[in-house]
Amino acid sequence: MARVPVGKILIGGLVMTVVAKAAVSLPELPNPFTAPAPTISDIVLTAGDADTDEKVVAKSEDEDDEGPPPVIAGLSDTPGLCETPEEVLRALSKERELIAERMAKVDAHEAEVTLAREKLDIEKAALVELKGSIETLLAKIEAQQTDDVQRLIDFYKNMKPAEAASLMNEMDIEVTIMVLGTMSPRTAAPILAKMTPVRARAVSKIILERSQLPGDQDLNGVRLN
Repeated sequence: MARVPVGKILIGGLVMTVVAKAAVSLPELPNPFTAPAPTISDIVLTAGDADTDEKVVAKSEDEDDEGPPPVIAGLSDTPGLCETPEEVLRALSKERELIAERMAKVDAHEAEVTLAREKLDIEKAALVELKGSIETLLAKIEAQQTDDVQRLIDFYKNMKPAEAASLMNEMDIEVTIMVLGTMSPRTAAPILAKMTPVRARAVSKIILERSQLPGDQDLNGVRLN
């Protein structure tokens, strides 16, 4: 019996193993003769998938053409929206003019208020001066009247009671009341006693009632003559 070399057997085994692994790793290719024919639906789906792929590729190309989005949302890169230095200077100049006009109006208003206040102060000072003059004049008049009344009273005091009573019977009742009311009772009593009864009763009633309040005075029935 012939002997087979061991080395040849080992090499042949390795070759068989490599061929077997290659056969397992390769995909099974369809047999064009045994594979089923594609239907109309398969053709339509395949065409649709191709169109979708083309649209995705076109969209990606458009996005690449548009460039990257702005860093800040809402910030547009459209030129011409930013103001130039000349426009900024014109705006500032106009704003200064408006402020100057307003300040001028405020200054004018303050000047008018100040002038009006000065006029009021002058008028107030004039009124105060006039008030002082009137009060001084009234004081002089009152003092003069007091002096006149006192002089008249002195006249009747130096008369005899009968003579004074005779004059007071014909005198205005208000003057009679003023003179007798200013005299002391000791001086007025003899004169009142010499007056006519009607006149004496009227003078007595009026002197009594003048101390009452105006609403409480009762001069009804008073006869002067």
